Amino acid sequence: MFVVAFGLGWYIMKSIYTREGISLEKRDKLFVYTVVATLLGARLGHVIFYQSELFHDDPMSILLPISTKPSLHFTGFAGLASHGAAIAIIIVMFYYSRKVVHKPILWILDRIVIPVAGGAIFVRLGNFFNSEIIGKPTTEDSFMAMKFIRGEEYNGPLGERAVMAKTQMNTANEAYNVLAHDPQYTDFFCEFSLSLSSTIV
Repeated sequence: MFVVAFGLGWYIMKSIYTREGISLEKRDKLFVYTVVATLLGARLGHVIFYQSELFHDDPMSILLPISTKPSLHFTGFAGLASHGAAIAIIIVMFYYSRKVVHKPILWILDRIVIPVAGGAIFVRLGNFFNSEIIGKPTTEDSFMAMKFIRGEEYNGPLGERAVMAKTQMNTANEAYNVLAHDPQYTDFFCEFSLSLSSTIV
């Protein structure tokens, strides 16, 4: 979703800059600054607000997709905070407005709010697709009811350990895939249908 959000933002800012007679070279710098600020700010925001222990326990995992605790292993890029990205973008826009485009800070903030809002929509859609945003429990007959297989806590009835034990699969991804597509687990799902059915918040 990041790619869609940044691509759409680039396109929107192109039309804004063209209409206002600002060079596209300055737009390209804005794009690079915004991408870097978003990614670094989101990651650092997550670490500062939610995992500050990483600064002394595992500093390499802050910006690299690895962890050294308990041993060196690949983790992927996980843990991004949108408010960290927002703070970083605002800070970078101060620099950009003074050194690159030579306009007041409110001028650039007024223009980037359009693609940033669009980006926020795509980020939230990505959260929804990854079952990271779960709404209130509802009944199955609601037209907005959805089943979130991965929406349970790690040790819950549909947590990774429980699902792997139930399906006898070696990885959580395989277990959830079997659980979602194999009809023999329909009864297992029915037991937890109320806890799985949710509406969009």
